[in-house]
Amino acid sequence: MGGDRLINEAVNGFFEHGAPLSPEAVLSIVPTTAGDIGSGHASGVTAALNLARVDPRPRDLGHVSCLTLDGAAVTRFFLGAASFGITADMALRMNRARLAALPGPCFARAWSETSTLARWRACHVRLIADHGHYEIDGIAAVGILNGASFGGGLKAAPVAHPADGQFDIAILGGGARNVIRNTMARLRSSEDAGGRRLRSTRLTAAPTMETRRPVMVETDGEAAGMLPASFEILPNAIRIRL
Repeated sequence: MGGDRLINEAVNGFFEHGAPLSPEAVLSIVPTTAGDIGSGHASGVTAALNLARVDPRPRDLGHVSCLTLDGAAVTRFFLGAASFGITADMALRMNRARLAALPGPCFARAWSETSTLARWRACHVRLIADHGHYEIDGIAAVGILNGASFGGGLKAAPVAHPADGQFDIAILGGGARNVIRNTMARLRSSEDAGGRRLRSTRLTAAPTMETRRPVMVETDGEAAGMLPASFEILPNAIRIRL
């Protein structure tokens, strides 16, 4: 029972040294806060009652290998989505801001978005997916989705299937801060905000020499590390009841 970050911790607890502790185990999820993983599902008591009527289903997992801020290698699993760029900076800021969270999650998200945008500088990354080589200038964020949304409600892949063996990858271009803000607002309202879309089983991302600061990575809203990073889909890696 909980939000995306707690669910992410539970998912990672199903594995040790990259292997499942019990392949037949089932993760039953009761979303208690608005998030990307439980989006479109019942929450609270209704979700708990629904578990008695829902059969467990296999679901893909994402796996990321990246670096900590100290330069050490780290790996994480994710159920809903990972991202890097401004959305990861927002997640890190929101997770640290206990006072901002007191009025509620909506206020905390708005505060983290506003304060992050005020300090945001475009980053340049090189992406390699299944179908070739991409180099992108002025990235705002890249979402690696196994579900419909990332970054706290950015609906970048409304028709994504969580068990199709592929990521839906959304690339949000950089630009002026008001352009980025408007793009995120349109994605939260399910409008087509443009941008680039890819489907791939893996993605490798690294900052170019023009980027002179860390490019942060988050998994299901939890700070994971920084680029360079490699993301890989693991088909039917966990059984979920939701």
